[in-house]
Amino acid sequence: MKFFIPLLLLAMIPAALFAEDGVNVKVTVTGIPGVQGTMLVGLFDSAGSFTKSPLKNSPKVRVTSTNPITVTIPNVSPGTYAISVVQDLNENGKLDKSIIGMPKEPLAFSVIKVIPRGKPKFADCSFTVGEEDVSLTIPLITQ
Repeated sequence: MKFFIPLLLLAMIPAALFAEDGVNVKVTVTGIPGVQGTMLVGLFDSAGSFTKSPLKNSPKVRVTSTNPITVTIPNVSPGTYAISVVQDLNENGKLDKSIIGMPKEPLAFSVIKVIPRGKPKFADCSFTVGEEDVSLTIPLITQ
């Protein structure tokens, strides 16, 4: 009986106390041109980190078909974010570029559908995360 009461009290503690802060950001990548490499889905929370240093919970997924790939980034706190997606064909962990700086691998960004010359701005690619889950569809762009 001594152990029953503490267990009963523990069972009454709301599950929310154990939940992580934040919501899920679900990203569906479409337009995958071939079955090769790894899909790097980078989540960024500032202009300074954009395309340089993704958040630690940014997923990497092996490309096994040309069907859309959906990944979920968990525990994202409310704020402003941007996403970059690279199909890392040679799996070296980065976007390969030509001598003149043109992307050699398929890539895309959240919000914008046309990649400008040079790196897009964080503000142009950003979206807001609030108190509810977010879903984005990002089509890859091949140059």
